Formats: sequence, C-alpha cells, structure tokens
Amino acid sequence: MKKIFYLAILLHFGMVQSQNKGFTYTPDNMDSLENYISNVTGNKIKTFDAAQQKKAKEVLLDRKESFLKSIKDSTFIFDKKINKYLQNLLSQIYKSNSQIDHSGFYFFINKSLIPNAACYGNGIFTVNLGLLNLADSDDEIAAVICHELSHYILKHNDRALKAYLETFNSKENKQKINAAANLKYGRRAAVATIMKDLKFNFMDHSRKDEMQADSLGYVLYNKTAYNKQAYVDILKKLDFSDGMIFSAPTNLKQTFNFNDYPFKENWLLQDDKLFDTKESVNDFELNKDSLKTHPDIPLRVESIIKANKLSSTKSRTEDLALIKKRISENSIEIYLDASKLDIALYQLLSLHEKGEINDASFNEAVTSLLRKVYLFKEAHVFGKYIGQVNPFSEEKYLNEIRLFLNNIELKNIRKIGYYYCQKNETAFKDNTVFQDNFTFFKKLNQN
Repeated sequence: MKKIFYLAILLHFGMVQSQNKGFTYTPDNMDSLENYISNVTGNKIKTFDAAQQKKAKEVLLDRKESFLKSIKDSTFIFDKKINKYLQNLLSQIYKSNSQIDHSGFYFFINKSLIPNAACYGNGIFTVNLGLLNLADSDDEIAAVICHELSHYILKHNDRALKAYLETFNSKENKQKINAAANLKYGRRAAVATIMKDLKFNFMDHSRKDEMQADSLGYVLYNKTAYNKQAYVDILKKLDFSDGMIFSAPTNLKQTFNFNDYPFKENWLLQDDKLFDTKESVNDFELNKDSLKTHPDIPLRVESIIKANKLSSTKSRTEDLALIKKRISENSIEIYLDASKLDIALYQLLSLHEKGEINDASFNEAVTSLLRKVYLFKEAHVFGKYIGQVNPFSEEKYLNEIRLFLNNIELKNIRKIGYYYCQKNETAFKDNTVFQDNFTFFKKLNQN
C-alpha cells in the first residue's frame, strides 16, 4: 500500500506541475485534427491498386491510430508562438514555390529535443523542438523544411510502402511464412520473427532518397531569399559526434554541498562491475530516437556543394532567438514530465551555470526533481527511468550526474533535499512549489 500511495502522490504531483506552466500538449481542435488525419489516411489508401490495397489499408490505419495516440500521449506541443514562427517560414517557402500544393499540409511540433524533422507522405510533417534549438538561423530551419517537402513531392514514403507491400506479398515471403508455420516446434516464434523483420518504418529513407531530397530541396530553397550557405550548414550540424549534446559543464558538487551535509566523493565512484559493458550505448536510447537522423551527411554535403554555387548572405536570427529561449525555458519540464531525471538535472545545472535560468525556476525544478528521485527509489522503479553510466561515452557531465543519481540512497536524498531547501528557504519563502517540496522533505527528516 505504501508503494501505491507514493506513486499516486507522484502522479498527482507531476500533473499539477504540468498544468501550472509550460507548453500546451492538448490541441484546442482535437476533433478537427482527428478528422484531418482520418481524411488524409483515407485518401492515401485510395492511391494503392486493388492487389495492394488491403495490406496498405492495414498499415496506414495502424499508423493513423499510432499517430492519434501520440497526440493524446503528449508527444506534440501546441504553442501559438512556435506555430506562428513556423507558419511564417512556410509562407516564405510557399510564396517562392507556387507550384507546391500545400492545401492539405499540417506541421506538428514534436516535443523531442533530438534535432530531427519528418515527412509522413500524406501531408503530415513533424518538426522537433531539438531542431529549432540546434539551428542558428531561420534560414537553417527553412532548409530542413525544403528537404522534407521534397520527400513528399518525390513520393518517397509511397514508393517505400509499395516496395514493402511487394516484398510482403511476394511468393518467396509467403513460402517463408508457410515454412515457419509448419514447424513442429517454435512456429509461433519463427513466424513472429519474420513478421518483425517485415515491419514497415515510414521514416526510414535510403541514401538514394536522401540525396534526391537534398537535390530537390535545394532547388526549392534556392528560389527563396534565404541564405544559400545555410543549406549545408544545417546538414553539417546534424552530423553529430559524441560529446556535442552534453558538453556544457555543470557544477554538481557545489550545488549539493552543504555545511551540515557535505558532498560525499563516493557518490561519484563508479562500480566497475555494475557498469561493465562491452559495447557503446547511445545516451539517447530512452528517447527512441537517433542522433544521426540522416545517413551519409558528409557525402550529401559534398554533393550539394559540387552541384551548386552557394552564396552567403546575412541570416535571419531574431525570431529564432526568442523561440530558442522559449524552448530552453521549457526543456526542463519536458524532461521532468518524461521522467528523464538524469537529463533534466543536467539541463538544469548547465543552464544555471550559463545564467540562462532564473533562480526561482531553478530552485523549483531542483527540489521537484529531488522529490521525484526519492519517490521513484522508494517505489523501487528508479531503474526504469534513469540510465546507467556509459563508459564509452564522451558525455562526461551527464555520466557524472548519472553516477550521482544512481549512487545516492534514500537516506542521502532526504538529507540532500532538506538541506537544499533550508539553504534557499529565505529567498523563496513565498514560492508555493518550493515550500511544498520543503514541507515534503521536512516530514521525511522527522523520523
């Protein structure tokens, strides 16, 4: 009962936090969005011939339900300022490319802080907050949009699905399925393996597709007034290497060092047996996304430079700077809501170190995070949300935070939370969230 009670508190606490501030995750026009998604799905199904339509319908309806679920699961944000910013960019692209019929297009903003964008092939596009955060100008965002529009114009999603259906319905594949189904032992697992291998990924583009989208994308982009050099600049930024994301220093030790409860060096000791792993792990695995969102970027950049004479003009950054500030202010809430406490703490400390978060927001978030860590560990679910240290990663500061969060015990957290609140009590005596967290840690320390 105690475990259930704590989890109930945690869920309620998270809901209150989400309702009080930050991005809106629920659209005002959900009914019209559902109708729109149903219509574009139905229209797409009709484009397949009779031989493929049954399976195409199954795949496309599954994608429709998955997309609707992702909206209801708060995958996307519905923010008027960011939407207006994106619509302004789109209007410039459409104005310069009147041949594009964009009447059925809809751009969703994905809350993921991984830099990426996607075309679904039916008029639906997504742009991640991480892409807006990565780019240094409006021009770079416009370049990525032109690339994704090109995937749609070139019907890459349709062609990929048709090729998949041909493979699925092929005589060879049917023989494989029949052979697996006729096995004396393990036929269910064998059939499941074949079906898993045949699962279709709408976002998986080949090198050829990417090169074609780059080529046409630049044609579209070249018609606009945007800085032409920005087209390759953003591609280069998408070619990530380890260390580029979590490279800003944090001040973990100083933040959690108190006169009456000093920071303990053993909180940062690594247990070699616990963290012994033989291959590199992607720090973003829990985000179900990849840093290298597009393949073969150096080759693609070279191809664009060879085929075009890139001029460089002054880029537009003013509007994007405001958007990036808004993303930065809300990124911590995104990670806290997703219970990515290690990344949330990194983001908090690095922003504070750079002076990009005010003290009230910082202290609210730190105390809320410590409270979540305590409740997760108390309920024995901490390991589901916090990654282990990756010894092969160059993410020094994130690894340090993961060591800290994994090593501290309940007795440590209740003290850290209490002394952190006590240290900042005077400055935030009128902050209700801070005081509520302080009361929580006071009660824990009464025992």
